[in-house]
Amino acid sequence: MKMKRVFSSLMALGLAATLVACGGDKAEDAKEKTDDKAAEAPADNKEAPAEGEEAKDDKAELESFDKQTSDDTLVIGAVQEFNGDFLQGWTNNSMDVKARRFLGIEGNNGYGTVVQDEGGQWINNMTILKEEPKTVKNADGSETTTYKIKEDLKWSDGTPINADNYLFGSLLHTYPSYQLVTGSTSIGDDPLMGYEAYKNGDKDTFDGLKKIDDYTFSVTVDASFLPYYEEAALRGYGPYPIHAVSENLAVAPEGNKIVAKDGYKPTEEEKAKYIENIDAQIAKNNEVFEEENPAPADDAKEDEKKAYKEAKKAHDEDIAKLEKRKTGDVDPTSMLIEDAMQKEYNEYRINPTVTAGPYKFDSFGNNMVRMSINENYAGNFKGEKPTIPHVILQYVNKNIAIDLLENGDIDIWEAEGEGPLVDQMRAAADEGKIGGYNTFERNGYGNVTFLTDRGATKYKEVRQAIAHLMDRNNFVQSYAGGYGVVTNGMYGTSQWMYKERGADLEANPEFKKYQLNLDEANKLLDQTPFKFEKDGKTPWDKKKADEEFAKNADGFDYYRYDETGKKLQVNQYGSDESPITTLISNQVPVNAKQIGMEYNVTAGSFTTLLDYYTNPKEDAEYTAFNMGTGFGTPFDPWYQYNSKGSDNKTRTNDPKADELTVKLRQTDPTKKEEYLDNWEAFEMWYNDYLPEIPLYSNQYHTGYTKRVKGFDINTPVWESEYQINAMSIEK
Repeated sequence: MKMKRVFSSLMALGLAATLVACGGDKAEDAKEKTDDKAAEAPADNKEAPAEGEEAKDDKAELESFDKQTSDDTLVIGAVQEFNGDFLQGWTNNSMDVKARRFLGIEGNNGYGTVVQDEGGQWINNMTILKEEPKTVKNADGSETTTYKIKEDLKWSDGTPINADNYLFGSLLHTYPSYQLVTGSTSIGDDPLMGYEAYKNGDKDTFDGLKKIDDYTFSVTVDASFLPYYEEAALRGYGPYPIHAVSENLAVAPEGNKIVAKDGYKPTEEEKAKYIENIDAQIAKNNEVFEEENPAPADDAKEDEKKAYKEAKKAHDEDIAKLEKRKTGDVDPTSMLIEDAMQKEYNEYRINPTVTAGPYKFDSFGNNMVRMSINENYAGNFKGEKPTIPHVILQYVNKNIAIDLLENGDIDIWEAEGEGPLVDQMRAAADEGKIGGYNTFERNGYGNVTFLTDRGATKYKEVRQAIAHLMDRNNFVQSYAGGYGVVTNGMYGTSQWMYKERGADLEANPEFKKYQLNLDEANKLLDQTPFKFEKDGKTPWDKKKADEEFAKNADGFDYYRYDETGKKLQVNQYGSDESPITTLISNQVPVNAKQIGMEYNVTAGSFTTLLDYYTNPKEDAEYTAFNMGTGFGTPFDPWYQYNSKGSDNKTRTNDPKADELTVKLRQTDPTKKEEYLDNWEAFEMWYNDYLPEIPLYSNQYHTGYTKRVKGFDINTPVWESEYQINAMSIEK
């Protein structure tokens, strides 16, 4: 793995001199949950080219581009290299997500019972439903919704779809060993009645699911999950292709558990493989525990020893349960379920050949996802069906993307947010070189995100100090040009909450703006343990730091330490050659020196970034990452910032966040103003706790060639993967 330090001392010193001089500037500016975080303009992991070489390389790449467009094939340029995970729950990036939306694995083109229209409104999908769903309020406060699907629905391979398909996915992905066996981050259907008992293995039935007949089923949302502001989102259920992962599993007649088909008997070979898989689970469980729970030293504090002892006891109990499953008769159902999990991970995840969307998966290779029209597709919720025979998602170098669009080498280039490239696209449209472009506000934002439970960034004041080392206005202007604005909270400019209350939020005097200000950053660090010189006793002196920096900025070595002699050091990882990574590396490290912080920026592949971010070690080398966040639907930050949240990658553990995220999600759907009040309160918390530094939200531009027709709807929640059913290619 090649990595490079992104830091030019001459350039940074010159920039810092200018910025420090205006450090007190008062100028002010007016996110996929995707469970999908994507770096801004990630690129190949390669050594930085010398000056002039990059343009030369781009020209050569443009001239030798492997053109895939033809009369029956639409090519969409991909801004990122694919990870190749085409199911939710693994290291998906934005292009993996786009691919599976074309396939109908997720999103508004599949056979979900509830989908979103182009305006973001939740609607029942009457293309697949035989009648409107019926929801009843139960005496215990829970709600049961009954669905009747049409009887002629088929998978892409022609296999009929029935109620079992709509129940199986929830049963499999909520099964107790699912995450352990597959390594998925998916926690299953937590809103449903009986979730905890089924997930923890206390019951072998999932009480929130019920099969009524072959084409009718019901789902019960637990009272503890209600009210829920975007309650319609809780009623969206899609089918799962059981036959793609198992020939011998079925859904029980009651619909609340997975069973082995009648007459199935495991072979000796299957039994041996099952025990082998359990041994692998035990080994992995032990490995993860030892990595995340290092044994405390003999002189450790008593509370640390107690916490370790309790964690070790729980771990040993889990291992004992696994060991017990190896003895006695092998349960054929458990064996088949875990075999299906393995098949999902090893095969279906990377080769989803059975789908229910407008296109079916052909192949993935050479950074291209090839798809063909699904002749068994019933249509989207509008009844629209695709007419373009083939679609290819092809990774391209974004530096030449608009040139490729002009040449007709690709047909669509989406969601461009970099100012100079936007200008090039608009000029190409004005000059008639391309068919046109669409614009929409971003449903997300760019950020620097932290691990808040380890390293120096576990201190709020350190995170706030870093925010004061940046001229975010400069970042926005340099990266987005006139197409972006600085943000100060977890919001994108397209969100309805921001449009209604954003001005009030920004006007609140307690809502911090985090402008470049070294004096303020220094004051914040004085509130942390890092208040000493290297001996851990002598108070760190700002005046002395200024003198040392003035004498030798490159060789500066007068940093802050805590009383144990630990240096104040923060390491950030960014996407290789990302404009944002470069902007940060040329500004923050040199500013950090002047307040006694060593700040290092390393660049590498986005896949490596995701690994460092999502699977950090206890003594993580990197605790800061520059990324971009696209908001999923519904907007529910409980998953990201509640201490129990399944997508809490920042490791936030704050009682106020726990309180506010529950309050926000459980606002009565009829009380819009109360929801907005709760949203403001959450944004105030985020702005102060700062699990991430929000950088900007921008306007996206999507360009297309002259032969592309019908791309006339394009919104933050409706891009090419959804408009594809109304698009055509002019021959």
